[in-house]
Amino acid sequence: MDRIRKTAFLATIAALIGLEFVSVFLHRQPWARVVTPLSWTAMVRCADIFLFLIFFWFLSVPMSAAGLRKFVKGSITGLAAALILGSGFFLVLYSIRSLWGVDLRAFVNPGVRVQDPVPLAILCLLGPFVEEIFFRGLCYTLIRAHSGVWVSVVFSAALFGASHFLSTGTLGLAIVPLVGGVIFALLYEFTGSLLVPFILHAVANLILFTRII
Repeated sequence: MDRIRKTAFLATIAALIGLEFVSVFLHRQPWARVVTPLSWTAMVRCADIFLFLIFFWFLSVPMSAAGLRKFVKGSITGLAAALILGSGFFLVLYSIRSLWGVDLRAFVNPGVRVQDPVPLAILCLLGPFVEEIFFRGLCYTLIRAHSGVWVSVVFSAALFGASHFLSTGTLGLAIVPLVGGVIFALLYEFTGSLLVPFILHAVANLILFTRII
């Protein structure tokens, strides 16, 4: 990885982390309480994307450096992965329930059901897009430049799970993102397109937040 690309990655990561801390601080202020948490998240995610575009434009780094490439092939592969892995997930979940009477849905399903289209778009499109850019396109790529596949997969997945633990404060709700982080990173590694994990991530969020299961 050349120096300017690494500079772009590090600058973007620093800016996004800084933005997260600033957003948490500002949202705790009395004047910000009129904004719903979901609306606030949407604004922060839009700011994340804006920063990402600004840094890469300013440093003349192509979007493909963060995995935004192979759009047609990546989309088809992502849909296939969502179909196969989603079907397998349902099969395992209901097999355990049928064979041993253990219902694992409470461990993978957040305690909220979202039906309105705008919140769903935030949770299933905007959120996964920014997270995939950050955790796979940036973090995983940086780690992978200096480490092997499995070290990069495990470390980036741990960061992904930790971020969800910090936002929810619940260890159980961080296990699913931890496992998902491993799957997303492997898909990115072997396809070279960020669209593959993004589509799977978006479909997974849709299933979880609409409480289809």
